Amino acid sequence: MIRSLTIVLVIAALGLPAGDAAAFFETTQVSPRARAMGETGVASPDAAWAPFLNPAALGTATGGEAAASYQRPFRLDFTDFVAVGVGLPFDTRFGRFGLGLSSFSVSWADGDSGEDVDLLKETRLTFAHGVDLYSDYHSTVAVGWAANVYRVEAGESVSGIDPGSAATVGLDVGMLFTLHRRTRLALQVVNINDPRIGQDNEELARRLVAGASYEPGDGVVTSFEIDNQLGQDVVYKGGLEAYVVPGFALRTGVATNPNRLTGGFGYTMRGFSLDYGFSTGGGTLDSTHQFGLVYAWGGEAQ
Repeated sequence: MIRSLTIVLVIAALGLPAGDAAAFFETTQVSPRARAMGETGVASPDAAWAPFLNPAALGTATGGEAAASYQRPFRLDFTDFVAVGVGLPFDTRFGRFGLGLSSFSVSWADGDSGEDVDLLKETRLTFAHGVDLYSDYHSTVAVGWAANVYRVEAGESVSGIDPGSAATVGLDVGMLFTLHRRTRLALQVVNINDPRIGQDNEELARRLVAGASYEPGDGVVTSFEIDNQLGQDVVYKGGLEAYVVPGFALRTGVATNPNRLTGGFGYTMRGFSLDYGFSTGGGTLDSTHQFGLVYAWGGEAQ
């Protein structure tokens, strides 16, 4: 059954016709930890970020987590990106649930009023569910899905035209395999239903993300990921996390297309984790700095 599910997901993703690059809701990393590790996250997401990175990870979560992050992509002072995520602690016979909310805004300062005027606002609300299909002492198999409500609001143009707003729904599916407790294999299909938004039926990005993580020793995690957005070049990513002292981790990684270097750290104490991650922009773009806070309770952080 597991093999059949995997084949169906891959065929469904690759069978969709490639389109033009999406203009709305471009891929933006929500987790500072994932950003620091080469922007990898499908095989080793924190439970709070699982609704975005791989909902199947909710099925293996051992407790609750809440997280928030902030960044200005490429250090552009007219942009803001805020994300929050929650992995709920309720362990039912039907699995576990998670919620996510992200907001990207573009604004400019009105010289007359001195106030910021919103030119564009993209909001994503995510409802996610993951379930553990099989588990024993060494291995687990989990699947998950997420429903994303996308909403775009455009500000009034200088000529007085109000584009208004639009909304649509996209569906994600994911799988997560744990082998011998140290190796994880993962797959996520983003926007598998080919959602479109606005009067022009703008296509939202459809992606197939496959990855693996391996723990060669206690406190060390390595990760590798292939990110295939339809209509774009394949992106290869790799990352490393190492706890140099109890509670303090250093992270680094690389990514391609465009070539980027990443890094950061995390400090954990009494259930709270303070995370920082950066990535170079690639080409002429500036670097991005991202800050986040995670709180875990009722179990171990994922």
